[in-house]
Amino acid sequence: MTPAGTDGVVDAPTAYARRHRSVFIEVTPWRVMAEGPDPVSGSVPGAFRTSVRNDFAATPTATSGHLPLPSRTTVRATLRARGIGPADDLVLYTRRIEEVSSATRAWFVLTWAGFPSVRVLDGGLPAWVRAGGPTARLRAEPAPVAVGDHVWPTGPPDGGRRVLGIPDVLEISRYGTLLDSRPAGSYDGVLDDPRTGHIPHAVHAPSAELVAPDGLLRSPTELRKWFLSRRAIGGQEVGAYCGGGVSSSLLVFVGALLGQQVGLFVDSWSAWERDSSLPVEQGAALSRSAAVDTDCV
Repeated sequence: MTPAGTDGVVDAPTAYARRHRSVFIEVTPWRVMAEGPDPVSGSVPGAFRTSVRNDFAATPTATSGHLPLPSRTTVRATLRARGIGPADDLVLYTRRIEEVSSATRAWFVLTWAGFPSVRVLDGGLPAWVRAGGPTARLRAEPAPVAVGDHVWPTGPPDGGRRVLGIPDVLEISRYGTLLDSRPAGSYDGVLDDPRTGHIPHAVHAPSAELVAPDGLLRSPTELRKWFLSRRAIGGQEVGAYCGGGVSSSLLVFVGALLGQQVGLFVDSWSAWERDSSLPVEQGAALSRSAAVDTDCV
């Protein structure tokens, strides 16, 4: 995807041209996403390093998923300690193209916490280098910065993001469209393990399909067709989940680019599977063709 002016995403040439007006934040995933050395040494000069686990998730509880949502106060304080506030233009990126959902998880949390200007670098660090961007060592973790109280902009307290609870998920799965972004093996489940599979009526929607081989998001036309094929564009409610609210955040992000609100079940399958009172469905998804889905055009 290359539309430079699209809210929420920025292409590498534009990010490079605006580099002196932006704060770059590298987001590391909560687990290893790909084997082997990083394709690029160094990072965007002056960037801060953050992580999904430490900065964009709270401590798990007995009833939550493994990456629950932190409080808005905590998120704001974490960035304030780095000297970052609501007036800053934030550009999020990952080192590998396979890790883009870590950047979209950070985007979800930051916009939900009230940061008004948050964009994801399309193609991540490899795209930055291809655009001629220099690399350098990441800045050291800074000492706490003494800053005054920031003036937060008025607007929706959740930044327009919808966080789903279990009652919401049950309703959307029956009357709307619930998207499961995990790989097919996780979605299908294991026959001799009744607590594997997916939430009943959920549509298989692997988030990896939203990214082209070059690491860029697919074109707006391709993305819209992908969502339409899953009945995920229209007036009905749409929700998404995965294992812990990371890969499914990419569906929420792309939905926002297309003008479709997608609620995020942050606790996701890691919480659902532990609650024996909640239903589980196994087996491959039924095929849904965009050619016959005229109800959501």
